[in-house]
Amino acid sequence: MKRRKFDMRQWLRNRAGQVDLDEDLLAHSRAARIGKYLFHAGLLVHALTPILVIVGLIAATAVSAVAQSPGGSIFGGNDQTLGNGVREVVKYARNLLWLLAVLFAGWGVVNFTFEKSSMKQFLGAAGAFSFGSISALIYSFSQGQAVNLDTSLNN
Repeated sequence: MKRRKFDMRQWLRNRAGQVDLDEDLLAHSRAARIGKYLFHAGLLVHALTPILVIVGLIAATAVSAVAQSPGGSIFGGNDQTLGNGVREVVKYARNLLWLLAVLFAGWGVVNFTFEKSSMKQFLGAAGAFSFGSISALIYSFSQGQAVNLDTSLNN
C-alpha cells in the first residue's frame, strides 16, 4: 500500500470551499467580503496552530533561559519568594472573585428588573462570594492571623 503525500494547499482549498457565499452578496457587501477573508485567515491559523505552539514554546524556553539569575538559583537565594508569590496569587484571586460576585449580582438584578432569567447570575454571584470567602480565609491563615469563630451565639 502506497502512502499519499499530504498536500496542505489542497487541504486548505477543500476546507475553504466548504463555505459558500452568494456571489451577489459578496459583490455588494463589504462586511461579507471581510468575513470571508477572516474565515480564510482563521483556517490558516487553525492549520498552523501546532507550528505556532512549538515556536512559542521554543521562544518561551529561550527567554526563560536568558532570564535565569547568574547564581543559578531559581528564587534568587530568598527562600520566602515562593510563599510570598502564593500569598499574592491567593490575595488577587480573592479580590477578583469578590469583584465578579458583585458584577454577577448586579447583572442578576438588571435581568430580574427586566423580567428575564436571572437565577444563573444569582447562583454565579453566590458561588463567587463563597469561593472569595474561602480564599479570604486561606489568605488570613497564610498571614498567620487567627480567625475567631463566636460559638456563644451572644448568650
